[in-house]
Amino acid sequence: MDLNGGVASAITEPGRRRLAALVVGLMMTLLLSACTYETPSGSDPATDSSQPVTRTSVPPSFAPARHTWGPEAQYYTNAGLPYAGNVRWPSPARVASFTVAKTGVVYVDADTLRIRWESWEHDTKEIGQQPWREPDSTGVSPSWGEFRDLVGNPSDDVVSWVETTDAHRGDIVVVQPSTGTVLARSPIHAPPGRTVVLASVDDDAVYYATVPPAVGSSANRDIWVWRWADGEDPHPSQRGGAVLDVSGGTWAMAAQDGARTVFESADGSVLSSVRASYGDRTYFGGALSPGGRFWYAPAHQLIVETATGKEIPLKRGFGVRYGWTGPEELTLVGPGLAVCSAITGDCEDPIDAPYTPSQFGLPLN
Repeated sequence: MDLNGGVASAITEPGRRRLAALVVGLMMTLLLSACTYETPSGSDPATDSSQPVTRTSVPPSFAPARHTWGPEAQYYTNAGLPYAGNVRWPSPARVASFTVAKTGVVYVDADTLRIRWESWEHDTKEIGQQPWREPDSTGVSPSWGEFRDLVGNPSDDVVSWVETTDAHRGDIVVVQPSTGTVLARSPIHAPPGRTVVLASVDDDAVYYATVPPAVGSSANRDIWVWRWADGEDPHPSQRGGAVLDVSGGTWAMAAQDGARTVFESADGSVLSSVRASYGDRTYFGGALSPGGRFWYAPAHQLIVETATGKEIPLKRGFGVRYGWTGPEELTLVGPGLAVCSAITGDCEDPIDAPYTPSQFGLPLN
C-alpha cells in the first residue's frame, strides 16, 4: 500500500506544478491584453472610460438632434427662409406658413402659393393651393405670420385648411399629406367676411373659430366642432365666448371672474381649474398642446397638466414668442430657441437661430 501511494504521489506532483504554471501564464496574458487595449476605430467613445463624456442636466430621453432634418428637428422660418435647427432647408426658396405632421412638414411655398408636403426622407408632393384668407377692408389679405390657416398635428398624418376656389372661400378640408388624399370636406357654415381661424386637427376632429373681419378679434367669435371622422357636419359650440382654446377634446375656458382657467372635457365635465391672469390668454389655438394634454401659462412661466391641474414650472423664461412644436414640447423664442419638456420643465440649451422679430414663424400645430 505504501508503494502504491508513493508512486501516485510521484506522478501527480509534476502535474500540479505544470497546471499552476499554466494558470499563472494565462493570467499574465490577460493582464497584459487589458493594459494595452485600444478602442476600435468607429466605436462609441462614450463607452470608453478613458474619454471625457459631456453631461447635461437634460434627461437622455429628451435630447434629440435638433439641427438635422427629421421628426425631432426644430423648425422655424425667418424672413420667409425655412430652417431646421440652424441649417437651411434645401428647398423651397421661401415659406409663407407651415406646420408639422407625423410624416413630414407641410408648407405654403411663398412664390408659387402651392401647398406642399415634404417627408423626413425629402420626398415631396403638391397637395393643394394657398389657403383662403378673408380680405380686410382694403381688399388685401392679411400678411403671413401666425395666422392659423394651415394646421397639422405632429402625432397624426393629417392637415387642415380652408380651400381657395376661384378667388373665393371654398370648403374646409382634412387632407392626409403623405398621399395628398382629401379625407373629408365641408362648407364653412358662417356668413361671408368672417375669418376662419383653425385651432387644431387630429384623427377625429377639427376645431376652429369664425371671427369678424378684424384679424385677431375675439368679439362675437363662434367656435366650431367638426367631427369629420364620424361623417358629421361642423356644428357651433354652445359654450359661448369664454372659450380660450380647444384641442384633442380638451376645452380651456375663462372663469367669469377672470382669475382662473377651467379645463373641461368634451362632455362639459370639469377636469381641473388653475390660477390665471390676463397675460395667460394667448391667441386662439396657441395655448393648448396638440392633443390638449398641456396648457402654457406665460404670465406665470409654467405649464399646466390639464387633466389634473398639476403645475410644471419652466426652468427658462422667454423673450419674445413661443409655440407648441410637439405633443409634449414647447418652444420658447428669445434669445435663441429653447425646447422645453412639458413633462419635466427642463429646457434644452438654446439653438442660435437667426431672428427677425416681425418675420419669425414657428409651425402652426
